[in-house]
Amino acid sequence: MIRGNRARWVLVAGGLCCMAARFACDTAFDRSSARAESLLNPKTFIVFDGTLYAEKPDLSAFGIQPITIVYAGKFGSDWHKKSEHLPAKEAVQRVAREAQGTSSFAVIDIEHWALRGSSEVVTDSLQKYLMVLEWFRKSAPDFSVGYYGIPPLRDYWRAIKDHTTQDYISWVNENDAIAPLTTAVDNFYPSLYTFYPDQDGWKRYAMAQIEEARRVGKGKPVYVFLWPQYHDSNRLLGGRYLPEDFWQLELETARQFADGVVIWGGWDPKSNRPAKWDDNARWWKVTKDFMKTELAPDQLNKKHVQ
Repeated sequence: MIRGNRARWVLVAGGLCCMAARFACDTAFDRSSARAESLLNPKTFIVFDGTLYAEKPDLSAFGIQPITIVYAGKFGSDWHKKSEHLPAKEAVQRVAREAQGTSSFAVIDIEHWALRGSSEVVTDSLQKYLMVLEWFRKSAPDFSVGYYGIPPLRDYWRAIKDHTTQDYISWVNENDAIAPLTTAVDNFYPSLYTFYPDQDGWKRYAMAQIEEARRVGKGKPVYVFLWPQYHDSNRLLGGRYLPEDFWQLELETARQFADGVVIWGGWDPKSNRPAKWDDNARWWKVTKDFMKTELAPDQLNKKHVQ
């Protein structure tokens, strides 16, 4: 929580609550329009490289663009260990300045501020997210900025429920309650990582998350995070690479419903360092084939794309 001007904080918190309440009351939104926008999305599809692999080739040769991902630790090694803390303003501004010129898009990855729970907790977290975003933007105004994984809130089980169920409605209401953040970001970066081997279930989840991003975003670009490995929360499959057909399904689903994809991965949790790039990896073969269908022949570097 920000120290100093408590009266100002009360006014900000009250304003956030009013904004969240106003958006939450807008329950008459026609979700079919969001689905139609996804299905008929005419925008250019962008593939971003968010991977961490060591000895990685220049993926721009394959039509894959760079993106700047700013992890919480970049703002300092200790501040994020307590949820009530903000990073130092000077650290945020320094990181933003240093990142300028690396790409046109920036994703801030802060995941420990709760956006579920009491209105007081959510309002406090919103204020922190908005403050960091403001600091970052002022020092790097040329970036198009968003947060990893929010909005909308990532929720596998509620997102795949029927739209008339209380579980689904409560998820939608929680997304409406973070409307100030929805308004503030330039782009959405939903996290569509793979928790289970159920391909149909993953697709329902992905479509629901993208549809919800379309609903609350009202035209803002949606770039989804994909990871060609199972999420490490799965004790049996975590870390294993996805089957080729599963990875292809994920890329094709993103192409159909979203504006782009950020491919993440390449971190070895056992050694706690970047994994070595494997040019013969199955996921990379699928990705190269996918990129061939995305780019016109004159856009491809045929020397690199086999």
